[in-house]
Amino acid sequence: MENPFLIGIDLESLESIIQQAVAKELQILKLNEHQKEPEEVISSRQEAADFLGISLTLLWEMDKSGELPAKRIKSKVVYLKGDLIDFLSQ
Repeated sequence: MENPFLIGIDLESLESIIQQAVAKELQILKLNEHQKEPEEVISSRQEAADFLGISLTLLWEMDKSGELPAKRIKSKVVYLKGDLIDFLSQ
């Protein structure tokens, strides 16, 4: 290659710009895909704790503090899988 510069940008910078742009677009696609899926309900505290890899005690504490998004149907506590995934990605 005779001229390693393209419009004043060296090859490494161009690669970095492309990687960042592709990563951003993939993240947007992943978010859009997640939003189109119906919400899967995790119907027990044990399932939610297993999914998060935490104890039932910690799950209860996080629920009571409002740190963990839970839904209540009458007296039953359920979790939306999408909410738990979002919580893990924080």
